Amino acid sequence: MSLSQKIFVASTCSYLIASFAFTPFAEAQSRRVRYVPPSNLDAPKVSVPGISRSAGCVEFACLIALVPDLQVETSPVPQTISERPTIYLLTPKVDNQASFTLSEDNGPLIPSKRIYHKKFSLKNEAGVIAFKLPDDAPTLEIGKTYKLRFDINDSLYASKTVYGYIRRVSPSQKLVAQLNKISKPIDRAVLFAQESIWFEAVQALAEAQLTVPKNTEVIDEWTSLLKSANLNNVLRYSFVTQK
Repeated sequence: MSLSQKIFVASTCSYLIASFAFTPFAEAQSRRVRYVPPSNLDAPKVSVPGISRSAGCVEFACLIALVPDLQVETSPVPQTISERPTIYLLTPKVDNQASFTLSEDNGPLIPSKRIYHKKFSLKNEAGVIAFKLPDDAPTLEIGKTYKLRFDINDSLYASKTVYGYIRRVSPSQKLVAQLNKISKPIDRAVLFAQESIWFEAVQALAEAQLTVPKNTEVIDEWTSLLKSANLNNVLRYSFVTQK
């Protein structure tokens, strides 16, 4: 398996199940996965809206990081509870080199400190792909804010770059207790989104779609989540795999 195939694979999480027998509870609560940004006043914020998409983004030539694009002057940094989370991207059709850079973000007055860089090959149709932080990448520390950068050398539309931010937090005891009681991806995504845990909410619904393609309930919830984060440009695209 090539490096890109190893990297761009959505890891199968223990909380996903192979088949979906939705309960009346899940059906009654459908279409309610909506992202709630962190509300605590001391939560780190970024002041560059729109960083999640490449410049000159046009049809079939977009590189978009699936992070909340709230279009406000200062946006709360999206959160994860994972040491090495999975990040999702919308890419154009590409057959070229790409790179990922992880930096520590120390605020607007101090330059970011690069702590990891990885080059790899990409070959896929236009669509959504998954990037899991590789095993040789440093684990994210709780309470720290990091800057993510993806670069693609796209020979058709010139090079593209997108940025995003991520912060690892500890799950609350209440969230852990609730997650231990449920196994269905939609229900877990609801909890993650309500608790401002963006990356796990995306992963739960993304892997649900890969496990049971074209499940209308999962697709509806995926649409609801993306709309709540102003990622409407991603809605028309499906998940694609590396060739």
